[in-house]
Amino acid sequence: MQNRSWYFLLLSILIPFPSFTQELGDESYGIASFYSNYFYNRKTANQELLKKTELTAAHRLLPFNTLVEVTNLANKRSVIVRINDRGPYKYGRIIDLTFAAAKKINIQRTGLVKVRLKIVGFENELMLIPYQQLELETNPKFSPKFYQKTRLKYKKKYKIKRVIKNKRYLKKGKKPKSKLKVKPKTKS
Repeated sequence: MQNRSWYFLLLSILIPFPSFTQELGDESYGIASFYSNYFYNRKTANQELLKKTELTAAHRLLPFNTLVEVTNLANKRSVIVRINDRGPYKYGRIIDLTFAAAKKINIQRTGLVKVRLKIVGFENELMLIPYQQLELETNPKFSPKFYQKTRLKYKKKYKIKRVIKNKRYLKKGKKPKSKLKVKPKTKS
């Protein structure tokens, strides 16, 4: 009997339990609400004072100091908030916002709204794009101001030589352009 209990204990240590992990860019959908006036100027689960003017929120599972973009699906407004509390404890709600964050996405009158949550950073470091997905979609566009110094530096203009003496450097079928125009002879 003791051998079985030791065997079970050993297996439970070696087999990892599935845990909640999040990655940059993970999205979830649900209903958001905002804190009532009763909770302001009290300590949160992170031992900070909850202030009405800060862009913070409460989430049940995300670690503290995770930066989350909350987008109101009705009007497409969004705000980036920092998780510093646990909650909401009402069924169906996924995030509680402070009044300032609720005002930014325009839910202070309705109270409840469908939102999309997207993780955009950890430990107060905002990273909008994961490092694995960084790639150049288009060529960079430089402003004319960038090139202005080099243009002013070289004032001398160079003429391009149009007459090529060696015919082997020409592409087949193309004749060199010359400045002299030869009129074709007409039969009279």
